[in-house]
Amino acid sequence: MYICGTALAIAFTMLIAEVYYIKVADIAPEVNRSKTFYLENMRLRENPNELPYPKLADFRDLFQKMQTPDCVTAVMWHWSSNGDYMKLSDGRNDRAGFFRFFQFRFTEGAPFTQDDFDSGRRNVVITEEIREVLFGKDKEAVGNTIKVNYLEYRICGVVETPSQLTERCVADIYIPAAADGLLANWGTGYENQNCRVFFSVPSAKREAFMQELKEVEARYNSMHSDQPVDMTNMLMSHYAGVWWNLGFLFSAGGNSLIWYVASGILLLLIVPAINLSGMVASRMERRLPEMAIRKAFGAKRHTLLGQVVAENLMLTLIGGIVGLCLAWMALYGWRDWLFYTFSNNRDLYGTVPILKGEMFFGPAIFLIALLVCCVLNLLAATLPAWLSLKKPIVESMMIKK
Repeated sequence: MYICGTALAIAFTMLIAEVYYIKVADIAPEVNRSKTFYLENMRLRENPNELPYPKLADFRDLFQKMQTPDCVTAVMWHWSSNGDYMKLSDGRNDRAGFFRFFQFRFTEGAPFTQDDFDSGRRNVVITEEIREVLFGKDKEAVGNTIKVNYLEYRICGVVETPSQLTERCVADIYIPAAADGLLANWGTGYENQNCRVFFSVPSAKREAFMQELKEVEARYNSMHSDQPVDMTNMLMSHYAGVWWNLGFLFSAGGNSLIWYVASGILLLLIVPAINLSGMVASRMERRLPEMAIRKAFGAKRHTLLGQVVAENLMLTLIGGIVGLCLAWMALYGWRDWLFYTFSNNRDLYGTVPILKGEMFFGPAIFLIALLVCCVLNLLAATLPAWLSLKKPIVESMMIKK
């Protein structure tokens, strides 16, 4: 019963931990999440309610020339009439490529080349899922052509289908934004060339990066003096974006969100800990004569307490392993609504996201599970054991009489 109670408590806690681990961990293709910053829009200084997007021309003239980021790329989104989800990527030199920033596993072919961008070739990269739909499992796709909005494109590569949970890079088709006639072909709205800019910045360079971004902002405002913008305050890290979405989901923010999350996790641990402590107290009552005899022969109270806590920790760890397995089963079985429920991403509605092995297994997950087990054991076992061992030896030896 102790193991089952522990397993259920840890399963619920780890289920939530797993959901948000998948959101923040460096998981392929989004291997740079810990270093990623987004500039999805800017704020007009004269009208803070207006949030214009950066333009591809701004990316090429300003952002792409920045020296402090390890990698920079710009992306546009497009949903076609038949439901396909496409991304336009831009990267005009070796250090600023979409497929360097988001590291896909190519199962066939290769990504766009510099020459593809310079010449405006209509080359595309597709996913394995789309390849299977168009050509079947056995036929090679590279070298074949497909039509997108009546324009013909040559397939240059096939990537492993990304999970919908890597929402910054998930798509069915990836097209260079420089492809000849692409934006005009897609009609109203795309001729403005609005995009979102992604930066990969290691922690050691972040101060220099912010300074360089301020310089980019100043250059931008000198070229658009009629509509100066604020960039630096609109820049958001990946972690901050996840935290912001969590606050939006629960209509909370700042310190109130911290207390909301902390109280929820503690509730998941304290309530079962109270029940488990009752079981520990009952076991301790039965073992008091044994403890009294050991105390009479010179055993120290802290030695006996350490033994009881260690014994319960072993049971808690067994329960933790069972609970983690239960959490994985629930995560996989309920993935169609679980991630939508705990996310502000409406694109997940009605979808069954792909879950990969690296999303389940990771050092952070096992460390979190171990920490939860230790906290639960501390709450459930230490206090009742301490209170029982404080009883006098004679009283403890008379328990069974």
